[in-house]
Amino acid sequence: MEIKYSLISLLILATCAHAGNDLTLLPTRTNGYERNFNPFHNAVGSFFAQDFIYEPLWIFNVWHPEHDYPRLAESVEISSDYRSVTYHLRQGVKWSDGEDFNADDVVFTVDYARQHPEYAINIDLYDSETNSGLVNSVTKIDDYTVRFNLLLPNSLAHQSIGALYPLPEHIFSLIDNPAEFSNVSAVGTGPFTEVSQFHITHIKLCRNPYYYEADRLKIDCLRFPHYASNDHLWAAARRGKIDWMGQGIHDPKKQYTDFEPSNKVWLAPGANTNVQINTRRPPLDNVSFRQALSMALDRDEMLVKDTFGLTSPTPWPVGTGPGYSSWYVSRALQPYQYLMEYNPERAKKLLDQAGFVDADGDGWRDGLKGQSIDIGIAVPGSWTDWFNVVLTMVENFKAIGVNAHVEGMDAQKWFERMPTGDFDMYMMWTNPGITPWKIYSELFDPNGMVVGKLSSQAMNQFRSGKMERLLQEFTETGDLAKQQSLMTEMQVIVAENMPILSLFANPIWYEYNDGQYTGWVTEDNPYVRPQVHMGVPERLIHLLNLRPVKK
Repeated sequence: MEIKYSLISLLILATCAHAGNDLTLLPTRTNGYERNFNPFHNAVGSFFAQDFIYEPLWIFNVWHPEHDYPRLAESVEISSDYRSVTYHLRQGVKWSDGEDFNADDVVFTVDYARQHPEYAINIDLYDSETNSGLVNSVTKIDDYTVRFNLLLPNSLAHQSIGALYPLPEHIFSLIDNPAEFSNVSAVGTGPFTEVSQFHITHIKLCRNPYYYEADRLKIDCLRFPHYASNDHLWAAARRGKIDWMGQGIHDPKKQYTDFEPSNKVWLAPGANTNVQINTRRPPLDNVSFRQALSMALDRDEMLVKDTFGLTSPTPWPVGTGPGYSSWYVSRALQPYQYLMEYNPERAKKLLDQAGFVDADGDGWRDGLKGQSIDIGIAVPGSWTDWFNVVLTMVENFKAIGVNAHVEGMDAQKWFERMPTGDFDMYMMWTNPGITPWKIYSELFDPNGMVVGKLSSQAMNQFRSGKMERLLQEFTETGDLAKQQSLMTEMQVIVAENMPILSLFANPIWYEYNDGQYTGWVTEDNPYVRPQVHMGVPERLIHLLNLRPVKK
């Protein structure tokens, strides 16, 4: 697609280049920036494009579900039979090139997702071949009203559909291969769309000249610096050169807050960290083998030493952390408590009973067919806490006779490798929702288990017809007691089959400098989740609440 610059665009860029209120933030780490603002390119573009360039229909407030944030939609109607969800779109919104945003863009985005299944637009469409999916069709009611028609009743459909990031029809209708489209000069409805500066070491995005909440926006440009190493990053952060980031930290005072009074850290309890197990690859396809690995883990060492005492224990082997305590029924889960306890001797006995013995006398257990075992555990090398955890895991596995090794790599390669299916085990977070249903719907989504385009959450590739049925039944009722019963059944399936290893609840990594801006999320005012990372759309609300400090 040929890119043309109008006179007004050049004037806007010139203005942005000299803007006074710049916010410096770090939503990800890469080897160097690639000019790619494709909102669904998970290895590059979406870190910057989602929320800042492209907005969703709706932003859900995970911490305060009673106070959500309508964005491109102003209101929503859920039918009484849970068979459709209707959105009334915000009128007067324009794309950053001046074109109107309307229902045609939403309908186009859904149709485009169906035409390009390789392009990971976050909409769960019905697939006739697998007889699975949520959205059967979308209907334009009028220029600012769209109705999503569902395959089956679903009381939670809004939580999925509302997260859709619409694409501009007049741009993407000309793109035949969206997965390879770099989108170097993005056209969005979000607050920052103009690429003022781009270099392999920094990006500067400035104001959308047509942003519909321009009066609310008090920041002129976003600056995304690149740092070659952790040492360079922290040297800049300590001097107050980064306003907002989410980096792992083990001693906040010594590493950050003691250097400037405006350097602040709040590490609230966050989402669970699990190990995604490739259950399609021997010997990891054996449930007894997976159970033994869980009992081999010294989680106390991970909590106290490896993660510097900043993580929280996960009570049960079900993949969700302490944030969902109201959803745990102890009497149902107690039989599986042993899987979270450090017991290498019991792990050895289970492996012996299952036939995983040292068949060739080399000191390591072999597979059931005599094949050698050497399990790789993938982790970004620069994520110190997780890297420490994987070192402990390798030692724990070797202590029960299972050979294993660390697969450390840079974060960009780690992200790019996820969809391939070419791995044994992967350290991975979970994406919290209002209920644990969201986590399970992602962990066990069959649509996310296609090798070559595996989702980060479904890398375990564990298929369970019962789990999929329970997930569906959960959405067909609004009765809390019924939902609790269904959730307990799902938790038992996870505990019995161990497709993931539950480790601990990670802290929410959140560092900020309040020397230039006020309005930050704080422990006293936790109005949204405070992360700057992709996958936390509340970061847009956070940004819109920032105000320059009055000098």
